[in-house]
Amino acid sequence: MGFEDRQYTREDSMFGGDRTGLAQFSIVAILIAINFIVWIADTFSPVVVKIPEAGVYVHWVSSWLRLDTGRPWMIWTFLTYGFTHASIESSIWHIIFNMFVLFMFGRPVAERLGRYEFLRFYLSAIVFAGLAFFFWYLIIGERGSCVGASGATMAVLILFILWYPHQKLYLMGVVEVPAWLMGAGVIGYDLLRAFSPNSEVAWQAHLGGALFAWLYLHFEWNFRWMGSLTEWIPKRKGNLNIYNPDTRSTKSDQLRVEGDRILAKISEEGEESLSRKERKTLEKYSKMLRSEK
Repeated sequence: MGFEDRQYTREDSMFGGDRTGLAQFSIVAILIAINFIVWIADTFSPVVVKIPEAGVYVHWVSSWLRLDTGRPWMIWTFLTYGFTHASIESSIWHIIFNMFVLFMFGRPVAERLGRYEFLRFYLSAIVFAGLAFFFWYLIIGERGSCVGASGATMAVLILFILWYPHQKLYLMGVVEVPAWLMGAGVIGYDLLRAFSPNSEVAWQAHLGGALFAWLYLHFEWNFRWMGSLTEWIPKRKGNLNIYNPDTRSTKSDQLRVEGDRILAKISEEGEESLSRKERKTLEKYSKMLRSEK
């Protein structure tokens, strides 16, 4: 059964019902919001570098967050560059395209990995892609700078494709292609960019993100040891129904409680954390919900 057919899924939306605070939003929604907040803050900050003929406008916020191979001591930029995008004067499509990819493919990937593991995967992909970019310029002896979530969103996209290679996707919303073909096209495009001496695309970060996704899946990496770094994200509480223990519980009541518990577990730890027994219980719960409609 494909991810789009899982009718028992309740965490596939951007919002979490009646939850409060950050816990009511999916981790994908939170990441998208952070990216736009940083971009807006950068837009209203002073311009520190202005080269109109080259279409280069660097604002103050971006100047401190972008990854610059000539400033390796600014260690925080190996992460913060992934939340910084081209200025509004240069291109508004940079952030829109990256956030679109994150929105479309981040949700099913986050569903499978779980809320916290997805966050750890995403942040690690930013750093890995940044290191790929940095060491490339270190090897060729030139200086370069990089902004954008493209490395991380590429990792998310490629991980989705590796999981669902035959999933049908639509190019430009029109042409239907299998996911693996889209992945091959995206990687091929970046490889062509590698042979373009004047390329303004950070293809090194893109390919670094793709490689990171492959390594993550191939070696079955798990970043739960980084748990303390994601404790600031509130946990989601399952919509558990509380029943009076003094009253006689029906089988459907028990199934509903157990189903909600398993859904909460998926939200926090990912679908792959479920045991065989829990998967069977979830299937029964799914059938019960469908019969109630």
